[in-house]
Amino acid sequence: MKNRYIGAVLAMGGLLWMGPVPVSAEKKYTAPRIEKGSKEADLQGIWEANNTAQYSLEWHSGGTRIRPGKSFITDTTDGMIPYTAAGRAKQQSNFKNRFDADTVNHCYMTGVPRFVTSGYPFQIFQTAKYIVIASEYTHMLRYVYMARNKHTYQGLDFWNGDSIGHWEGDTLVVDTQDFNDQTWLDASGNHHSGQLKVVERFTRTSADTMDYKATLTDPATYTKPFTIQMTLNRNPDKFAQLMEYECHSYAEDDQANSGQ
Repeated sequence: MKNRYIGAVLAMGGLLWMGPVPVSAEKKYTAPRIEKGSKEADLQGIWEANNTAQYSLEWHSGGTRIRPGKSFITDTTDGMIPYTAAGRAKQQSNFKNRFDADTVNHCYMTGVPRFVTSGYPFQIFQTAKYIVIASEYTHMLRYVYMARNKHTYQGLDFWNGDSIGHWEGDTLVVDTQDFNDQTWLDASGNHHSGQLKVVERFTRTSADTMDYKATLTDPATYTKPFTIQMTLNRNPDKFAQLMEYECHSYAEDDQANSGQ
């Protein structure tokens, strides 16, 4: 009788405990459509990078106006940007002179990917022909053209580049180039030349999160391409909106206060 009782308990336990559910069996999130019957995922909303990427994309310790943080670089063994020797020397010089040399401190546009990683909220609007990304910082706008497949402004350069996009499943892929060489990637002086090309990938992973990847290629500055990755968070408020942010040049204040 005792053995039968133990056997029954074990059998019930076997029925109740099924073991861990395989990852492949978990239900994958499917983003809503931009409109009924559309194939395009709806990425609209106000999003923000709530992390330390605005201070540096690399591993970094704290400093004046710099919060310490982790690396967002996914494909280098040391989590550092693969600079040429000259590129790294320039980054170190930029860092020492960051209060005056960072163009964001003079209210200029951020460039890409800093447009997304700056810590300022941005809003995505979608149409069939183009996607608009509007930043709270200095009212910047990026137009991602979905109806053309090549860059048409050869010989011109832009602060935020020229962006064309396409869909790969539910992922928005944005190819941006034709930059000037005056923007930084973050507040630590990480930089690029006018040869920079950036390929961004926006993939919604839940109602309020989006995976963001950006691959940067610049043979004049880096020894090889590298990729950054992070999670973006959506503002879930019912009446969420971008606030008015009027930039003020803090670098000019520093110079005035020092008597320069």
